Amino acid sequence: MTAAAPAGVNTWLTRAPVQAGLTLAPRGTISAGPSDLGIHVTDSATDSNQPPITLYTSAICPYCVAAKNFLKSKGQTWSEVRIDTDPAAREKMMALARRTSVPQIFVGDTHVGGYDDMMALHREGKLEPLLAGHGAADPA
Repeated sequence: MTAAAPAGVNTWLTRAPVQAGLTLAPRGTISAGPSDLGIHVTDSATDSNQPPITLYTSAICPYCVAAKNFLKSKGQTWSEVRIDTDPAAREKMMALARRTSVPQIFVGDTHVGGYDDMMALHREGKLEPLLAGHGAADPA
């Protein structure tokens, strides 16, 4: 027998599985886990010679998802900075990239650009050497 939900709390919410680090907080509010607070680093190990990859993203961005899926398929790891949850991070991204759209992708200090820019570098054979730490691509 299950206990009745407190007044004002939807029963579907109390029975819903926890997904993506979200937890049910008191009074039915949803709180976010660490990956939802701005920075996420994937699990796999990286070669120490590889420059760090930084993705500036937002929650509802299909190109951000595509960029992460592509990098994951290449066995890459990255740091994700969510600009929709951190106005200071958005300002920093705009200062570094001189763009306002997401994703904005950096490999080390090299600004790759957005998803389309990254894919163009890949098609030209310039992305893999950049990811491996063997030279800079043309700036976006």
